[in-house]
Amino acid sequence: MVSNFPSADFPARRGTYLLLLSLPAGHTLTIGRLGRFALAAGVYVYAGSAFGSGGLAGRLRHHLSPAERPHWHIDYLRQAARLAAIWYQAADTRREHDWARALAALPDVTMPIPRFGASDCACPAHLFALPAAPSLAAFQARLNASFPDDPPLRAWAGSTFSA
Repeated sequence: MVSNFPSADFPARRGTYLLLLSLPAGHTLTIGRLGRFALAAGVYVYAGSAFGSGGLAGRLRHHLSPAERPHWHIDYLRQAARLAAIWYQAADTRREHDWARALAALPDVTMPIPRFGASDCACPAHLFALPAAPSLAAFQARLNASFPDDPPLRAWAGSTFSA
């Protein structure tokens, strides 16, 4: 479920992004070969990267479009959840694994689906459930502590969080 995002002008450069999603009600989803999972209503954050052709613009346009024929794990969740915001960084350094570790270290975070979005890496998952929407400023500060030379995150907001 994509929620009334206005047309976005994302850079065509490579980069890393977070999708912040709101699942308004509990939902049971089949996630490709991972299996069937019951997800509680709440806030979910997915860490991904865009290093293929089209860069961030191409990948984020995909995530802003209805997920009628799921390709990636996140496409299955997007069928039920509302995309509330996108945080991204245009940079040639792939940070999705670093950002996934930073998300996992936040207080009260859980990994609701093991290996979600991480079938091609050693991370336990790239999807996290949080009790409330994270703070962009706090997450940026966490990243700055580890990667002070990285460019700042940019934010694109679509809808409000509600569970």
